[in-house]
Amino acid sequence: MFKDLHREFENKTTDLFELQKKDNFSRYLLIRSLDREHLKELIEKHTGEKIKTGKFEDSYEKLFDSKITNDEIIEYINTEYPKVKELRQEQEEYLPEIIKDFGEVKCGIRNDNLNDTAKELVRDKSIKDKGDLEEKISDLLENRIKGYLLWQYYNQVTNDLIEHIFNDHQNVIPTLRKIRFVDFLVKKGDKIIPFDLKITHISDDYFDLHKKGIVSAPENSNDSFSIDNNPSEQEIIKEKYKEYKRDLDLPNYGGLSKIELLKILSEQNDELNKFVEEMTNDRNQMIEEIEQNLLPVEWWNYKYQGERLFKNNNRFFVFLAFKNSFEDARSLKGKLELIEEKVKQKLDSIIRDDINTIKYYYTKDRGLQGAYEINSVSILVTD
Repeated sequence: MFKDLHREFENKTTDLFELQKKDNFSRYLLIRSLDREHLKELIEKHTGEKIKTGKFEDSYEKLFDSKITNDEIIEYINTEYPKVKELRQEQEEYLPEIIKDFGEVKCGIRNDNLNDTAKELVRDKSIKDKGDLEEKISDLLENRIKGYLLWQYYNQVTNDLIEHIFNDHQNVIPTLRKIRFVDFLVKKGDKIIPFDLKITHISDDYFDLHKKGIVSAPENSNDSFSIDNNPSEQEIIKEKYKEYKRDLDLPNYGGLSKIELLKILSEQNDELNKFVEEMTNDRNQMIEEIEQNLLPVEWWNYKYQGERLFKNNNRFFVFLAFKNSFEDARSLKGKLELIEEKVKQKLDSIIRDDINTIKYYYTKDRGLQGAYEINSVSILVTD
């Protein structure tokens, strides 16, 4: 039993939704969340055997096969977690001050792939001489790569600090060591449900589909939702831009983002400035609609997840969005008090409330293509 569960859990292509239906997967997860010293202590207490050396897997299996109950493991985790938390907080002593007023954060590197960014430079045929090359390298280092590193640091630090909010809650079973694809556990009835914490801004691509119309799909569909045929936000903005481009001698719009297009339009005349205000109000209205029903944006984040990091695992989403701005809301990750308030409200009721089940058909990678189901929960944090 243990070996089968362990093999499937460690498999990179494991479907966690299917795995969590198996007998004793809850027990496996609880034991998998223990560190080496915790395993040794519990094995000695419940089997009398002293563990000095050996593989993690052997210790997992010994405890799995012992007579310790799941409730005893949970009680032990809750007793030991304050010590683990204290150590983590000692290591994180300076982090809250560093991210305070951190300033603008932009990822700048598509799919976190620095290699592709380097290829763009080395294949740039517009470079005329070595001086031009060095100038482009300096610009790349100072802007995109520096921005990327700042973003990665900010992203990791805020993730670590936000995880404490979850682990401190009475309805959460924290992990005493890091587990791949599992940030915390929730006991719901007889089941232990693993959740991967995902903190992400709602992207422009999602707002486009929301504007087109996201409607419930038929029950026999492989997707929870389907997309209607209304004009997208991007299409509406570009159509207005094209309408005035020639008369106002506007720059070409190819490659310009929504926020860049709207900025140009807002600087032209009162009529176009009013259009920009209308689009901003419309975005605000979409935020209100999304907050009333977060299921579609959960579905979108599964169906369109990047193939490099694809995983069918349960997620607790913390979505971020500005109400009256087209800027992405990455910077809201630093609003820890605001996030904490929303997270606590959701965790207070997570045991009573239904956990969402999302259906999606994935097509972005031929090797991963197929129909999936998974559990999800989410909150929306706005400013």
